[in-house]
Amino acid sequence: SKGALQLQLKHSGQLCNESQCWAKVKDGSLDIARVNMGVLSKDLAAVKLMSLPYLFRSREHMWRVLGGEFGQRLEAEAAKNGAVVLTYYDSGTRSFYSSKKPIRSLADFAGLRVRVQDSPVYKDLIEKLGGTPVVLPYDKVIDAFKSGEIDAAENNTPSYVTSGHYKFAKYYSLDEHSSVPEVLVISKKAWTSLSPAQQQALKEAAVESSEFMKKLWADSEVQSLAKAKKEGSVITEKSQIAMSGIEGYAVKLYSKYITDNADMETVLAILRTK
Repeated sequence: SKGALQLQLKHSGQLCNESQCWAKVKDGSLDIARVNMGVLSKDLAAVKLMSLPYLFRSREHMWRVLGGEFGQRLEAEAAKNGAVVLTYYDSGTRSFYSSKKPIRSLADFAGLRVRVQDSPVYKDLIEKLGGTPVVLPYDKVIDAFKSGEIDAAENNTPSYVTSGHYKFAKYYSLDEHSSVPEVLVISKKAWTSLSPAQQQALKEAAVESSEFMKKLWADSEVQSLAKAKKEGSVITEKSQIAMSGIEGYAVKLYSKYITDNADMETVLAILRTK
């Protein structure tokens, strides 16, 4: 924009938590926010579908889906809520880790007490797999491992290491059951105040930042896994996991959370995406 547009960056919750920031973007009192897609689930029906386990075969699959008709649906739903989607950021894939044993098959979930987020989908997922879901705040996980309140949890690789969880749950299984990215949104109020040339410049810069961030995230994953292995973690690759049995039980949740034919067609289209 040749200096016409400037960003004042506030981080680490200085202005609001993610839910509050999304609310402020919707009402126009905050120009731009980067939030996890999950925060939008109460307002964007399409986001609820993204939380279904094993929906995406890989992150490449997820990016292709977001770049197609499903991404257009997300953008349309965001627009109805007063926001414009600028780009998405990689947030990794979530996998299970345990203090007891490697998780290589459906049978390995039996008897495990698994920490989950306060999400109906996740609670149902663990029960379907044969474990017991335990809802806990993120900052209570280490104490729960120490006390034996939980035997397992799940998160992306960098979080597994930076949180210190790898010191208490050394068995990390890369089943990649969930891929939900982060999203950069701008309020419609701020967006419409820009000229077409400024809108294009902002959109292009956002897309460039997404590609740059993907590389940073990929580097972080490699470094995190290397650190975990060096300090004694046992990493089970996806190819070593009997995924068909696990996925088969997990997708039984779909009929519970997909309540109309249109959403079922959307999910089937996602699964068919090459």
